[in-house]
Amino acid sequence: MSEPSLFRHYQIVQDADGNNVELVRNSEQVAVLAFDTQRLEYVHCHVLLEPLANRAAFEEISRSLQKRGHPTLARMVEFGEDEGNPFYITSSIDGETLRSYLARQQDLPGWLAIMIATRAVETAVALCERGELITDVPLESLRIVQTAPQTVQVLAADFRIIDSSAGKKRALKTSFEKQAKFLRTFLVEQGGTLPDHMLPAADYAELLGSCLASAGVGVIAAMRELRASLQKLAPENLSGEIPAPQKPRALLAPLLAGYQEVARGLVNLVRIQSQRLDMANPYSMRGTLTKTGRAVLIEQVPPKRVAHSRVKEADDAALKAGKQRDCSSLITLALVNESDDITCMAEEVAEGISLADLIRERHRLDVHEAYLVLAGLDTALTQLDNSALPVSKLRLEDIFLLTGFAREDTRSTKLLVSRLNEWPAFNIMVRAHPTLASMSGRGTDPAVLLPLQSGSAGGTVWHASWLSALAKFLLGFESPPGTIQEPEAGGARERETIARLLDDEIAKMSEAKPAKRSDFLARYARIIQHYDLAKPVEPSAPVRSATTDPLAGLGLKPAPKTVPVTKPAPKREPIAISATEPLRSPVALTTGGAARGAEEPTIGFAELLFRHGGAEPSPPDAPDWARAAASAPPTLPEHLIPRENVPIWLKAAVFLSGSMVLGAMCAHLSGSALWQKKQHSAPVEAAQPLKAPAAAPAKSGKTTAVSAPPKAGVVDMPAPQTAPVAPQPEVPKAIPLVAPPEGVPPSGGGVTLSLPPGATGLRDQLAPAAASPAPPRP
Repeated sequence: MSEPSLFRHYQIVQDADGNNVELVRNSEQVAVLAFDTQRLEYVHCHVLLEPLANRAAFEEISRSLQKRGHPTLARMVEFGEDEGNPFYITSSIDGETLRSYLARQQDLPGWLAIMIATRAVETAVALCERGELITDVPLESLRIVQTAPQTVQVLAADFRIIDSSAGKKRALKTSFEKQAKFLRTFLVEQGGTLPDHMLPAADYAELLGSCLASAGVGVIAAMRELRASLQKLAPENLSGEIPAPQKPRALLAPLLAGYQEVARGLVNLVRIQSQRLDMANPYSMRGTLTKTGRAVLIEQVPPKRVAHSRVKEADDAALKAGKQRDCSSLITLALVNESDDITCMAEEVAEGISLADLIRERHRLDVHEAYLVLAGLDTALTQLDNSALPVSKLRLEDIFLLTGFAREDTRSTKLLVSRLNEWPAFNIMVRAHPTLASMSGRGTDPAVLLPLQSGSAGGTVWHASWLSALAKFLLGFESPPGTIQEPEAGGARERETIARLLDDEIAKMSEAKPAKRSDFLARYARIIQHYDLAKPVEPSAPVRSATTDPLAGLGLKPAPKTVPVTKPAPKREPIAISATEPLRSPVALTTGGAARGAEEPTIGFAELLFRHGGAEPSPPDAPDWARAAASAPPTLPEHLIPRENVPIWLKAAVFLSGSMVLGAMCAHLSGSALWQKKQHSAPVEAAQPLKAPAAAPAKSGKTTAVSAPPKAGVVDMPAPQTAPVAPQPEVPKAIPLVAPPEGVPPSGGGVTLSLPPGATGLRDQLAPAAASPAPPRP
C-alpha cells in the first residue's frame, strides 16, 4: 500500500485498498477527504477543474464565508491557487448527501420528512443571507447527519464559489412560492394527521429539490414563512427513534474497524456493556474497566492511512496530563492501548450535563447564568493553556457542567429545566483530547463565528473573542442547528448591550488583536451590575377599600405589609443650578448614594464567587459593598423584624457578673489576688497558767515588796534600798491557753480565754502578784 499523499499540510485519506476517498466528481470540481495535520480535524479539499474567470469574485465570496460563518454551514478553512489550479478547503460534514440518502429510501415517515424539509430550508436561508451560494443541485451539496435518536440535521458541505449569472435568474418570488406550495400540500395530504404515516420518498425528493433550487437572496422572507409553516406540521412529542433503514450513514464509519474488532482488542481491559452503536455518536461504545470498575467511553484511534500519527501523540499527552493535580478540570483518559494493529482509547464518563444538552432544552440562558458559565470556564481554559495540549477545538458537546449525576439520571432531568443559580453546585470540565466525533465535524463549534486565525499575542486560542462566540450561543443570539428561538419577555436593553459587547470582541479577532479573557469578563460583569443597580423600584399599589379589593371580596387574607426598600426623600429647598455646571447623572433608587461615573471600575455579583482571594487586588476607588449593605434599610416585613425585649435587670446582672469575672482575671494576672497571698500565722504554744512566785522570807527583819502595776490614784510606797529587787517576768509571745472551768460546757470548737477574778486585762493576768506590805515594827 502506498503512503498517503500530502497537499500542503493536508493528508489525503485513503481507504483499505489504498485509494483516495473521493466525495465529489463532476464537470466543475473534484473533492476528496483529507486530514488537517495542524488542527487535527478532517476537511474536504475542493479542486476546481477550470481556471478562474473572475478571481476577485472568487476571493470575495471565500473571504465573506470565512468572516461570517454559521453552525449549519461548513467552515471555509483556506482558499487560493496551487500551480494554476484554484482550490478551497472546507470543514468536514460527517454524513451522506441528501440525494444519496433519499435515493436509497422507498418510504419515509411523515414526521421525518417534515423534519428534513424544515432543516433543509433553514440551511438554505443561512446560505442566501450570505449571497447566492446555493449550488445548481442542492441535494448534492447538502448532507444529512443524525445528532440524536429522533433528530437529524441537514448541513451545507459545498457552496457556489464560481460567479455565475444563473443564480440571479433563480431568485424569482413567484417561482419559489409555487414550489413551496407544492411541497407543503404534498406533506399535508400524503403525511396525513398521523406522524408515522409513510409517504413515497421519490416524489418527496423531487419536490424538495425543486423548492431548494428556486431559492435565492430575493425570497428569504418567503423561505422563512415556509420554514415556519412546516414547523407547525411537525408533531410536538415523538416516541421511539428513527427506524434503522432511515438512519443516515456516517462518512468515516466505512474507513474504520468494526465494533467487534474494537471489543476484541480490549477484551482483557474493558468489559463492553453493549455492542449496539448509537448513530448519534457512532464512533464510541460504553464499557467498564475490568480492574477499577469505572465507566468509560471506548473509541478507536484512526490508523495512519486515515489520520496523521499526531492524533496518537495527542492522546498520549492527554493520558499523561490527566495524572497531574493541576489538570482537575480536564476529562481524564483512562488508557490508550495498541494491539493487533488497532489502537483504542478509553475516556472516563463525565457525570454531568453538556452545554449542548442544556441549550437544546433551555434554548437560551439568562445573562447572569451565562456569566456563571463563562467565569467557571475561564478556570478550565487556564488549566488547558498550562497543560500545553495540542487541542484547538472545543465544541458545545465537549464542555460539561459536572453535577455528580449521570445524564440519564432523573435528577439531571430536573436540573435541565431549572436556572443555574438554583442548582446545588456544579464544576466545569472540558474534553482536551481529539475524538472522532470532534475531528469528523459533528457537534457545534463556537469558533465558526470567528475568522480562522491563529492564537493571540499570548499564544492561546481561547481568548476573549472565543468566549464571546460561546456567549452568543448561550444567550440565544446564535442558535445551534434545529433550535428555534422564541422572543424573550424582558431585559431587552440589557441583552442589546451584551450583544454589542460580544460583537465588539469578535471584531477584534478580525484585526488579529483579541483581548484577554479577564478583561472581557470584567466588562461583562460591569454591564450586569449597571443594569442591576439601574432597575427602578416598582411603585406601590394604591390602597383599596374592602368594597373594591378583590381579595377581600373572595375572603382571602392580603399579603403582609412590608417595609419599603428606600426611605422617603426629605423635603429640601430647591437649589439653583448654574448654566455652566454640568448636570449629574440620575441616581438609581437602589444604589443608596450618588451615581458613579461610567468609567469607574465595578464588580458583579457572580465575579465575587469565582475571583480568587488575594489574586487580584481591588482598585482603591472600588465601592465598599460591605458598608453599603450594612447601612441599607431593612427589607423584611414588620412582623418578621426581630424586636429587643430583654429586661433591664437581666442586662444589669450580666454586666455586673461580667465585670466581676473580668476584675478577678485581671487581679489574678497581676498577682494581687486574695487567693495568691500567703498567711503568716504564729504557732500556738501550750502554756501553763502562770503562778505568782512565793514571797521570800525576810532576812534580818526586812521584807521585799513587789510593786504592782501603776494605777490611777494609787501611790506606790518605795521599798527600802537594801532589799533586792525581784526580776519582772516578761510577757510571753504565745497566747496562754487557760483551761475552762469544770462543769462549764464549751461554747464552740475554738480557743477561749478566761481572766482571773479582779483582772481587767491580759497584762494584769500575766503580772506577778503584789507582796503584802510588812507590818511596822514595834
